[in-house]
Amino acid sequence: MTRRRLTPPAPELLTLAGAIRHLRRERELSQEALAFAADIHPKHLSEIERANKDPRSTTVVRLADALGVTVAALYEADSGRSPT
Repeated sequence: MTRRRLTPPAPELLTLAGAIRHLRRERELSQEALAFAADIHPKHLSEIERANKDPRSTTVVRLADALGVTVAALYEADSGRSPT
């Protein structure tokens, strides 16, 4: 059974999800490759990229490290600044 979200995701979560997906694609990484580099399960990364999961701070740090950016860059991506 799939759970449906009753409320839309927070804007910060949408920004984070979009930045991770954008940077992953820009670096031509598969979800599996990024998940391996960040030491998380590929399914969990998929859920994060779709803004279905709110990742722990340690997961965000590992994803930022694997993408070669700061954590702040992942959250600032929507404010007009380039996350790269």
